[in-house]
Amino acid sequence: MAGSTFSSTRKLSQAKAHEYDIVSSFKLGYRNREDITNLPPGVLIVGSQNVLTNVAERVQIRQGYTVDGAVSSLAAPVLSSFDWLTKINGEVHLRAGSLTDAGNDGKLQYRYEDAVGTVTWRDLKTNLTSVTLNFAKFWNTTESLREVLWVDGSSNIFRWNGATAVIASSTATTITKTGTQSWADAGFYAAGNKTLVINGNTYTYTGGESTTTLTGVTGDPTGEAVGSIVINQVVTTANSSMSGIPVSFPNSLISVLNNQIYVSSTLSSALYISKVNSYTDYTSSTPRQTGEGAILILDDNLVGMLPQENYMYVTAGQDLWYNVSFELQTSTVGVTYEQVNALPLKTGRRQAAISQAFLSHMKNNVIVVTQETTIDTFGRVESSLATPQTTNISDPIKLDIDNYDFTDGSIAYWRFFILVAVPKEGVIRIFNLNTNNWEAPQTIPVSRFYIVDGELYGHSYNTFESYKLFEGYADRVYPGFGGYAISAIWAFSYQNYGSRFSYKKATKLYVEGYINANTTLETHLTYELDGCQTDRHFYLEGNNSQFVCIPTSEASLGKKSLGKQKLGGGQTVNDHPGSQQNLPPKFRWFPTFTPKDFFECSVGFSVLGVNQRFELLGFGLAVSPSSQSPVQNMD
Repeated sequence: MAGSTFSSTRKLSQAKAHEYDIVSSFKLGYRNREDITNLPPGVLIVGSQNVLTNVAERVQIRQGYTVDGAVSSLAAPVLSSFDWLTKINGEVHLRAGSLTDAGNDGKLQYRYEDAVGTVTWRDLKTNLTSVTLNFAKFWNTTESLREVLWVDGSSNIFRWNGATAVIASSTATTITKTGTQSWADAGFYAAGNKTLVINGNTYTYTGGESTTTLTGVTGDPTGEAVGSIVINQVVTTANSSMSGIPVSFPNSLISVLNNQIYVSSTLSSALYISKVNSYTDYTSSTPRQTGEGAILILDDNLVGMLPQENYMYVTAGQDLWYNVSFELQTSTVGVTYEQVNALPLKTGRRQAAISQAFLSHMKNNVIVVTQETTIDTFGRVESSLATPQTTNISDPIKLDIDNYDFTDGSIAYWRFFILVAVPKEGVIRIFNLNTNNWEAPQTIPVSRFYIVDGELYGHSYNTFESYKLFEGYADRVYPGFGGYAISAIWAFSYQNYGSRFSYKKATKLYVEGYINANTTLETHLTYELDGCQTDRHFYLEGNNSQFVCIPTSEASLGKKSLGKQKLGGGQTVNDHPGSQQNLPPKFRWFPTFTPKDFFECSVGFSVLGVNQRFELLGFGLAVSPSSQSPVQNMD
C-alpha cells in the first residue's frame, strides 16, 4: 500500500444525525508512515502495542510467554541459536549466551526434554569467549548421520551429532542405555570420536555401538548415577589440520549447499568452499573438477550466506550481493572442468544484510534486514523469473524502522508470519502475510526465535533464559510465579468524518467485542491531534452484566493457546451450535457523554493486567455536525 492516498469512506454531510459511524473491519494492520490524520478508519497507529489482528479480523490482546526450562537472573543474553534434525529426525535446539563482563564464561547449551516433559538447558561447551556463533548442517558420510557444524571467529570448526541417551546401568567397562534402540541407531559415533560426556566427565569406548551396551569403556563410569544423560563429546577441528584454508583464518561464517561447506569471515573477502562430503578439505585440482573445493575473492568483506534453490547467495560489505554458481566447461583441448563463479547481483547502496542473523528463508524467498535500513524479501517474482528481485515490505512502518537500533537482532519465518526481533528496543515486529500488513509492536524481549514441535519460542535478550511465546495471558510465567501484566493498547487513526475544516460533535460511543470477567477495559477519546484539546476516558468491567453476556460458567482463558492455532487466534466451532470456541463473553457497550466540538478524533482502548483478555469487534461514534463555526482570524 506504499504511496496510496486515503480518503474518508463516509461524508459527514451524508450521515444521519446521531447515527454511529461503525468501524468493524481491521484489515490494514498498523502503520507509521503517513500523517495519522490521513489514514482510513480501523488503522492502528503509534502508541499501539501488544495487540494482534486475528484470522476472524478482530483485534485482540496478544498472548504472553512462559519460561522454557530454568529461570535465570543472569543479565547475559542469548546471542546465537540453531535448530536442526538429527539422523533419526529428533529435534535439537542450541543456544549460546551467558557471557558476562568476565569475558570467558559464555556457554553453548542444548535443550533436553525428559520422558515426563521437563525441559532443561544443558551445557555442551563452557568457558566461551564468544557467543556469536554461526551454524550449518552436515551429513557425515562415514558415520551415516547428520551433524551440526559451527564457527565462533577462531581458526576452528566444531561439530556435534546431537545424540543423547540415558544410563540404565554401568560397570567398570560398560554402559547400558535405556530403551531398545542401539547406540548407533540413536546417533552415537561408531567410526570415530568415541568419547562420551556424562555429568561433565569424559569416557571413551571401543565397541558395542550396534547394541544397547557400550564396551571397552575407560574411566570407570560406575560413579555416574542411573538416569544420567550421555552425549558424544564435541569435536574441534583446527584449520591447521585442514587442507586449502589458511591456518590462522578467523572462521566466523559457515553455510552448506549440496553437502559442500562454505566458510568465511566478517574480517575477510575470501570465501572457501569445501569438497563435497568434506568439511576439512578445500583444495582443488588444476583444472578444477566437479565436487572439489574452491576459493573466491569478493569485492568486500563477507556479511552473510544463505542457500536458495541451486545457489548460495552471499552478501558483502554495505552494498553487495552475489550468486555463487557452478558451471561445467570444456577447454580448447577437450578437458572438462567445473568453473565456480561469484556473480554480482544488481543492487544499490546499503542493500547488504546487517548480519548473518538477519538472513533467513520464507517459502520461495530470502528475507533480510538491510543496512539501509529496510526489511526486504529477496527472490524471483513472476514478472522476472531469471533474476532475483528485492521487495521492501517495511515501508508502511518506515518511521519505526528508521528509529530502531537493530544490534543483536534477527529475522525468522513461522506459519505465514515474518518475525523481526529488535532486542535493543525490547520489541518484535510481525508482518502478517495473510493480510499483507504489519502488526503493532510487541514488547517481547527476545533476540532469537526457535521452533519446538511447530510452536514458536524465543531466546531472551535480558537474561540467560528462553520462552515459549504466545501462551497464556501473562509475561514471563514460570512455576510459582503467575507472570507480569501485559500492557495492551489499541490506538486508532484520527478521523475527521468527511470534513477537515468543520466542527463535529458526538454524545455517544458504541463498542462491541469479547471480554473476560476479570478484565477492565479502558476506552479513551482523544480530540484533536495529540489530545491538545480534550481526552476522555470510560471504563467497562468485564463482569458488568448490564453490557456483558455472562454465561453461567465461564472458562476465563479458554482451552487452547494462541500458538496452537494461528498467531492471533482463530474462529472455530464450539460444543454447541452457533458458538465460537475459546472466546470470552460478548458485550455491547454504549458510553454517553457531554458533547465537545472537534475537528478530528481518535478512539483508543487499553487493558493492563495478568490473565486479562479483550478482543475488539467494532466501535464507532455517533457523530453529527456542530452548530458552531471555527473561529477565524480577521484582517
